Amino acid sequence: MSINTTYSSRLSSALLSMALIIAAAYVLQDLLILLSFALVLSLLLLPASKWMEAKGFPRALAIFIAILLTFALISSLLFVAGMQIMEFSSELPLFAKKAEKWISSLQSFISANFNISRRKQMLELSNELMSLMKNSGVIISTTFSTALHAITALILVPVFTFFFLFYRDFFESFLQKVFPKTEGQVLTKVMEKTGSVVQGYLVGLLVVMLIVGVLNSVGFWWIGVEYPVFFGFLTGILLLIPYIGIWMGALLPILLSLVTLSPSHALAVVAWVAAAQFIEANFITPLVVGSKVSMNPMVAMLALLCGELLWGIPGLILALPLTAVMKVIFDSIPNLEPYGFLLGEAPARTTKSTKETKAP
Repeated sequence: MSINTTYSSRLSSALLSMALIIAAAYVLQDLLILLSFALVLSLLLLPASKWMEAKGFPRALAIFIAILLTFALISSLLFVAGMQIMEFSSELPLFAKKAEKWISSLQSFISANFNISRRKQMLELSNELMSLMKNSGVIISTTFSTALHAITALILVPVFTFFFLFYRDFFESFLQKVFPKTEGQVLTKVMEKTGSVVQGYLVGLLVVMLIVGVLNSVGFWWIGVEYPVFFGFLTGILLLIPYIGIWMGALLPILLSLVTLSPSHALAVVAWVAAAQFIEANFITPLVVGSKVSMNPMVAMLALLCGELLWGIPGLILALPLTAVMKVIFDSIPNLEPYGFLLGEAPARTTKSTKETKAP
């Protein structure tokens, strides 16, 4: 009876702790998202910071240079993307005229095949526009709030990244005090392995983004889509959002080819992106990233779903690296090692074959 009572109390405590952690992650999501992005970025920049410190740079200066170079690279990419967007927007009137012709032919097709007059179509469209205008206040406030969060993140993420890197020895001493029974070398190895896993995942993800960007750029150029390099690398960059990101990036070239070229060209874009995603998900990502993360597909899917439910799009981006960190921690703690095994790749099934041998 006492054994059952003890087991019930431990199970209740574990479930209660899990519920409190999930509730705290949801309530404090704005702060935790900033800290998570800063932690992941600090793990990515840690080798560069250590290298400069070994060359004689003060730690603060080495961290500042690493962060500055990173954001200079991001700013350069954004500048190139902005130039492409400006060039694309200059041709919007031409695209609008082509879109009007396409919409007119679509209205004629609907009127001829579904017996819906043009007047009724325009009436339904105007009703939808009026409904959209009524909700414009909500849309504007949501857009403003999203922009404000993005600006805040751009300011605070580098600050927290600097603190994580500058006080890393202090945080290591704190962990040693929290886990006094764990040897310092073991704790250091856990931290190093955590950093190497996140670094390997992020570097592998960048390689996958580059490969997919080149692949889609070649495909869009072959199909005849305008601005193929811009749209191709847009789909590659949006791989940061697993599964749906590539289609978010492909939506604009699909619509553009539908309006400026033909429906068959739009279907060709859809087919090419679907083929690129199939190759990326089944061959490129497992080869480049899979060996770094060592996570089974079911756990990865559950992590993505939980991340999206808790934190939305940022949760989708952070789900896999944070789950990989959890796996490293679980593997290093004996009591939690079974959960680390559950998160990892399933062992290959082996079939035992027995052969009867006759004595000579």
